[in-house]
Amino acid sequence: MKRSFLRILLSGLSLLLIGSPVLLAELREFTDVKGRKITAELLGLSGESKVNLRMESGKMVTVALTRLSKEDQDYIDSHPASRLSPVNIPEKALVAVTDWNEKLQRDESYFINITGQRAFRRAIKTIHYDGFASGLWQYAVVEGPYMGVLDSEGMAMFGVSRSGPPELRAGSDAPIFLARYGTGESAYVQYLRKDGKPFINTRFADGRPFNNERAWVNLEAADRPGGQQQGNGTWTLIDYQGNLLHAFEDLEVNDFSQGRAGVALDIRASEWAIIDTDAEIIAEGPFRRVGKFINGSAVVDGRLMNRDGEWLMEEKGEWQIERRYENSESDAVVARRTRRVPGKPRFGILQRSTGEFIADIPDNYYVDRGFFNGLAVVRDLKTQNFGYISRTGELVVPANFSRAAPFKGGYAHVSLKQHFEKAVINLAGEVIWKARLPEVGVPEPAEKEVDANPPEKEE
Repeated sequence: MKRSFLRILLSGLSLLLIGSPVLLAELREFTDVKGRKITAELLGLSGESKVNLRMESGKMVTVALTRLSKEDQDYIDSHPASRLSPVNIPEKALVAVTDWNEKLQRDESYFINITGQRAFRRAIKTIHYDGFASGLWQYAVVEGPYMGVLDSEGMAMFGVSRSGPPELRAGSDAPIFLARYGTGESAYVQYLRKDGKPFINTRFADGRPFNNERAWVNLEAADRPGGQQQGNGTWTLIDYQGNLLHAFEDLEVNDFSQGRAGVALDIRASEWAIIDTDAEIIAEGPFRRVGKFINGSAVVDGRLMNRDGEWLMEEKGEWQIERRYENSESDAVVARRTRRVPGKPRFGILQRSTGEFIADIPDNYYVDRGFFNGLAVVRDLKTQNFGYISRTGELVVPANFSRAAPFKGGYAHVSLKQHFEKAVINLAGEVIWKARLPEVGVPEPAEKEVDANPPEKEE
């Protein structure tokens, strides 16, 4: 009788867990090749040959796969996370923070390392977050007091302590920076190397960062968006040598990603096509909207399309991808069911590179912008607190934060119980840095506030 009751109780508990609002990562005893054991959770693959584990203490460790036992390697290989492209994190990621300096009685910006310690002592007036946080992770654009570039050791490549360009922009997938000089009709841009010398001698009226060895430029002031023509400008494609490859007059264009870019077909940008780096049309459409190509595909008109212009999702299928999720930088993307299904949540996770379904997202969790570094910010709609879920739908970092930003380079800015309690966490949710109090005058992060009642229709 007792055994029957226990069996029923366990069965009911199993059903309860299956229908629970969120999955939790599994604790497991891992063994290395020397027989040493640790109890930890699998957070995900790190690059092609390493894995991130979170120990019972909450500390994250990164271990080479070859150092784990055969049984552990088989477990990792069969885990749902192994189906997804590994997350590549820079080995020497630096995080920009702003803190209150009691001695100076003012805000101070500086970089911290993976342990949360100040990386170098150089005084910095302003950190431009498109530097180390852009994905290049070798250089950062700062003001200290002049505009310039620092490397990951804090050494000035140019500018910083002497006069630099009035404006300097990172964002290229190579150490090439876009400098802007002058104002008004006499303003021009020039591409600079990491040492501040011209990468291309030609001066352009306007330009955008290099990606996939290509950049978009405007040749004359009148061709700039909002110039004398009051249109979208004549965007011309150039290569590393400054050769003019193709012009798109008075049309909007997207920057290249994985060798592909969206270009508008009409002045209203209501119709788009997709081109390669030689300006050859890969998919003529016309499409209503083209996102970035990430992990081999882009969100085009709410569906996934690969680099060859082939659809990975059915035209009137089960899922639709909304605009706010199209540029999530990971092999996973949040999608909305096109119709209500009894017993099923409204949102789920698809594999970006294949379009296959991975996991559901409970209705009491709202995902903001999608997956970055393999994790997505979620808001618990009951508590209004923030946490992070993995690409397999597991709540990796509990929703205990009053604010949270997407991960960049393996770290994320959060607010603890109060908005002014600024902190930085790693992929395991471990707090590696906390801002000193009082937080007098510390600016709020430029991250968009999450809508607690998101619309169900696509934007």
